[in-house]
Amino acid sequence: MLSILSQTLSAFEPLLPVARVIVGVLFSVWWLWLPIVLAALAIRQWQEYTRTRYLRGMKWVLLEIIPPPEVQRSPKIAENFFSGLHGVYGSSLKWKKMFFDGKVPDWFTCEIVGDAQGMRFYIRTPAGHRNLLESHIFAQWPEAEIREAEDYTSRLPKDIPSEQYDLFGTELIFTKEHAYPIRTYPFFEEQSGKDEYVRTDPMASLAEVMSSLKPGEHVWLQLTLRPTGGDWVKEGQKVVDKIMGKEPKVEQTMGQKIIALIDAIIPNSSGGSEEKKEKKDFNVMALSPGQRSALEQIEIKLSKLAFKAGFRFVYLAEKAAFNRARIAGVIGYFKQFYANDLNSFKPNGEVTTSSDGKLAWLFPSNRGFGAAEAEFKKKVDLLEKYRGREFVKDFCVLNIEELATLWHLPGLNVKAAGLPRVEAKKSTPPANLPGF
Repeated sequence: MLSILSQTLSAFEPLLPVARVIVGVLFSVWWLWLPIVLAALAIRQWQEYTRTRYLRGMKWVLLEIIPPPEVQRSPKIAENFFSGLHGVYGSSLKWKKMFFDGKVPDWFTCEIVGDAQGMRFYIRTPAGHRNLLESHIFAQWPEAEIREAEDYTSRLPKDIPSEQYDLFGTELIFTKEHAYPIRTYPFFEEQSGKDEYVRTDPMASLAEVMSSLKPGEHVWLQLTLRPTGGDWVKEGQKVVDKIMGKEPKVEQTMGQKIIALIDAIIPNSSGGSEEKKEKKDFNVMALSPGQRSALEQIEIKLSKLAFKAGFRFVYLAEKAAFNRARIAGVIGYFKQFYANDLNSFKPNGEVTTSSDGKLAWLFPSNRGFGAAEAEFKKKVDLLEKYRGREFVKDFCVLNIEELATLWHLPGLNVKAAGLPRVEAKKSTPPANLPGF
């Protein structure tokens, strides 16, 4: 080992004089670059300060949504709900608001929670959007019940993991580009007759997992949402062009545009403008059936409103009740949206609670140095992000059809025992009632 180190140092010896010259030059003109570096650092610290101040000043409301006794329509009605929620998206934030006030675009969290008491649905919203949110929920599920709720995460101790509790968690990301969609609710509908469909609610498997939880077990799913504009469609169009065999469009610099203009005006040496190479017309039949299907689904996805989104999954349990089969059950719920020619979810290796430690390849157990300490830190960090409802760093772009598939109030075909519903129908008093 020492010989290798000495050989490495000797290899860099000829570069030492050059390094000394470079360092000397930098120190001699410190007055030129040091103010720029200090100004950049000061701007960055200011932005961090204003952003933190703005986020701490935001007022939030956590609402529990209790499903109505009968939901006979498909998850498509949830598309209308997310379309309405997209209405908070406006023009891009002004740089003054971002720089001086630290303002960031608003976001929501749609949450599904399970424990021994059953399965529940929550939405956390900025307080200013509460009326908008409630109106769109009642528009699609008129008999649902909405009530302000305490934060369910506060019912468990803050110091998890601990001697009593352990957890597993991760964030989910796409396996392919954002333009590729996942399987959505139309894939789960089979036509059985004229205007009649047999619907398999994709949420049924998740409801069964949550209904089987024992005392001391908790499953938390958190979908963070932030409306996005049409900028991502340009990236999606590149995927379409790639499938169709088109050459990717390259943005020209100003110099390239000037040269192209001169070439178009001045004839070439042959006395005429340069002939463009003829391109063959695209024939969709040249694609394989899988490519044609993927192309169709991508274009459908690009045509609908979309959100930047991310899923967090946390399984917490008392150590005596910890059951890894619950983890497999929830991951299996996401597996049903997989299609070989489309998109799917996978755990984000950068944001997960497992770690092999350092130099794991040296050990038969594949557990390297500091694995336990690294796992403890990852568990604490992920749980803090969940409890703080932080917007995910590595997001997916999901359109309203995909969101309606992943988060909706289950229909009557979801018979899980632990799924509470509204027990009594509420209505407004008649207009001619005395006193109104």
